[in-house]
Amino acid sequence: MDHNETLREIREVNLSFLSLAQRLARIDSPKALRLLRVGEESVNEIASLPPEQIAKLAATNMLFCRFALDDCALLASLVHGVQHGVERQATEPLAA
Repeated sequence: MDHNETLREIREVNLSFLSLAQRLARIDSPKALRLLRVGEESVNEIASLPPEQIAKLAATNMLFCRFALDDCALLASLVHGVQHGVERQATEPLAA
């Protein structure tokens, strides 16, 4: 992966994340405070950004979101739960 490709992928992730964060901030500010782990001022700022500013912010080389599953046991439990859920779905008959 070259540098330009990495920057393009960061931009795409940032754009998706900022768009989602803005929707959440506009629809349910208290939930946005909790899920985004930012202050009220930041939530209000995100909610008020015009699309051009979202695009400009997304184009930076800094990733805005972070991986929140820093607890290895929690991550392992989620991964195993997902695997078992997929196996369970594959063996269950389809409803008519």
